[in-house]
Amino acid sequence: MSNEDIQPDDRKYLQHILLVTTVILLPGVLGALFGWVHGLLPLLIFYYLQRYGNTRGKKYILFGCVLACIGGLAFQIFEQLLFSITLIPVGFALSESAKKGDTIFIAGIKGTITLAGSWMLMSTILTLGMEHHPYTLLIKSLNQGMDEAIVYYKANSSVPPETLYLLEQTFARMKVWTPRIMPGILACITLLITWFTMAVGNRMLYKNTGAGPWPDYKFWKLPEKFVWIFILSAILVVMQMEPGITIGINILMVSTLMYCFQGMAIMLFYFSKWSVPLFLRTLIYVLLFFQTFGVILLGILGVADVWTDIRRLNSSEQETDTK
Repeated sequence: MSNEDIQPDDRKYLQHILLVTTVILLPGVLGALFGWVHGLLPLLIFYYLQRYGNTRGKKYILFGCVLACIGGLAFQIFEQLLFSITLIPVGFALSESAKKGDTIFIAGIKGTITLAGSWMLMSTILTLGMEHHPYTLLIKSLNQGMDEAIVYYKANSSVPPETLYLLEQTFARMKVWTPRIMPGILACITLLITWFTMAVGNRMLYKNTGAGPWPDYKFWKLPEKFVWIFILSAILVVMQMEPGITIGINILMVSTLMYCFQGMAIMLFYFSKWSVPLFLRTLIYVLLFFQTFGVILLGILGVADVWTDIRRLNSSEQETDTK
């Protein structure tokens, strides 16, 4: 039975529409508590298109968006509503990529570019009614926050002069480097949203339908030649020459994050192979994701897999081919 033939209970039809509406509106209405819900919108779009097919899935999305627009106008949250809408195209892009049979790497590139393009279009639209570009305002707001922090610490007599001097030097360096690395930071955010949508959406489809567009996440792997981008960016940073160092840092941030994803896949592979208990898995996840060393370890693990084939995936493929 194809996805197009799936006919959910009519009583749940409205529930699906309201779910889309809620995910779009909730971050704008209660952003302080539910801002993180933004990241679920691409996942919901991708899942509905893959689970129920274009016809029924698009109906859920279309009617949900219409209700969300009405609610957004009622609550007067136009900018927040516009930002939510920019997260929808990436779900469509990933769904179309999955239907075409694109590899994980190609699908990820398409999704990331689509999301970045949506944000660029949104910022351009917002610029029409503003004196400054939203990107410029973001940098100014960060600098202003650092200035206010310095003023606060200066007014606090309990802060030692040495500590205050160190903070001033640190913030001064951050003001210089923040505009230079912000493109890499934004690229990492788009990459995180795309990866989350692909990994979790693929898992949800396996769980609910028995099949997903891509292999299980524990088998995910970057193309071997991608490591040269990582190496060249590291060389640019080591050379300490502008604009090479700025370009190198931004590319290094993105490529390192991608190898962190591969490191997580390796970790999940051996968790499954060794039947690690759920409690211990959760504990390891917390230790890895809340410690800088853990992220570095995942990145190193991902890069090492290029040369060592830690999961022996190439050997498995060769054995399958020879049978």
